[in-house]
Amino acid sequence: MKVIIDLIEDIHTAINNDNSFTLTAMSLAENAEGEFTPSWQSEVCEYRLNDTDKKIYFLLGKEKSLNIGDLLKDLNTLSNEAMMYEVCVSYSKENQRIDSSLIGFGEALDDKKYLLFIADK
Repeated sequence: MKVIIDLIEDIHTAINNDNSFTLTAMSLAENAEGEFTPSWQSEVCEYRLNDTDKKIYFLLGKEKSLNIGDLLKDLNTLSNEAMMYEVCVSYSKENQRIDSSLIGFGEALDDKKYLLFIADK
């Protein structure tokens, strides 16, 4: 399980808080040998905090991509309790909402994308 503070620390380490990066979700499919390969990716356009579930949901869409600088500005104002909220990606598949926990973080330096990895469902 990845939490908000893990995300903030990894963004700092991986891309040095570079404001020119956007946030992207990448789904990874596992093959028979246990190796993961990318199956699809989508831009993150917004996020929502859910205090009841203690989660932050990153929502996918075709609208304007969420900028790392804007995201960090908002996340750095959260309470210590909220920093421990689980990070999830929420999307629709076949008219059904899927909330997926993260399996990792990464970056695509040439594309200026910070990646949230989820398992293909």
